[in-house]
Amino acid sequence: MFGLAICMATLGLTSCNDDKDQLTDSRVTHFANLELLGDDIVEINVGETFTDPGYVATEGEEDITSRVIVSGNVDTSKGGFYTLTYSVANKDNFAVETSRLVMVKNPNSLASAYYGDIVFGARHYSDVPITITDLGNGVYEIDDIMCGLYFYGMYPGYEPTYDFHLEGKVTLNADNTLTQVGVGDWYFSSKPSIASGSYNPETGVVSWVTSNNAIVTLTK
Repeated sequence: MFGLAICMATLGLTSCNDDKDQLTDSRVTHFANLELLGDDIVEINVGETFTDPGYVATEGEEDITSRVIVSGNVDTSKGGFYTLTYSVANKDNFAVETSRLVMVKNPNSLASAYYGDIVFGARHYSDVPITITDLGNGVYEIDDIMCGLYFYGMYPGYEPTYDFHLEGKVTLNADNTLTQVGVGDWYFSSKPSIASGSYNPETGVVSWVTSNNAIVTLTK
């Protein structure tokens, strides 16, 4: 009996010490906080200088702005949408990330970044980022003639696994109408085309109707 009592007491002490050891490794982790200054979407014209509005990062009471990593670039020589990604990690390597979209517009050219609006039956989507690029020799490429209906509206989040951008090549005629001269690859076998379209150089508005009756309007 005496030997059994000693054994139980020893087991009790061992268990108590294990619990104490588990409690000694306690610490507080402050997750990084990252805040963009200025707007999440910045609009500038071709040829203008882009100046990042800035950002602030903290870890608890500590300023860690100097540790922020910025990736991406803005090419102000041509119209388009450019994404800047900001990331920072705390001392325990827990990272946070955010992004800013820079829209470079060309007020004097068909080639520019645009906000797209599409009406297709009962569906209506707006503020879709669309870019028209000058390929030279009078040919322009629209990065999605269906104006985000598939990649933005019906199947968001499926790209880049599936290609839901339907690129279309067009020429700008003397009367400012558009003629489609080519079409790119995309996920579906059926490829709509631009049935009729035009560009208004005074307002910068581009509009077209597709062969499957979608109505698209682009504004800068």
